[in-house]
Amino acid sequence: PAGLVLVFCFVPSISAAIFRTWSCQAYDDPEQDDNMILYMRRDLSIECGSDDHKSTEHLAYFLIAIWPLGSLLLYGSLLIPCYKPLHAKTPTALTRATAFLHGEYELTFYWWEALEL
Repeated sequence: PAGLVLVFCFVPSISAAIFRTWSCQAYDDPEQDDNMILYMRRDLSIECGSDDHKSTEHLAYFLIAIWPLGSLLLYGSLLIPCYKPLHAKTPTALTRATAFLHGEYELTFYWWEALEL
């Protein structure tokens, strides 16, 4: 359970870092008047739209599939088997281990925390 809680704690911040790939800041282009050039906010050495930025985007797409979507699938796959024991009010090892996901919610909405992630 400690590993699940750790992943749960880091999903928002790591997801935000992945999505910062598309956060660009406009600067005046010193070579051309009245022209702006975009750079990544987190790494000003990467011009948005350049080949370097495209490779960073490809990595970000991969990480989106692994981290945010993977976390949703992980917690969803853990909560689905909890449905019957939770509604029958018969705790199992799995329902106790995943209590940090569903403990604060009414039984009808036990899945909400995984979806909200």
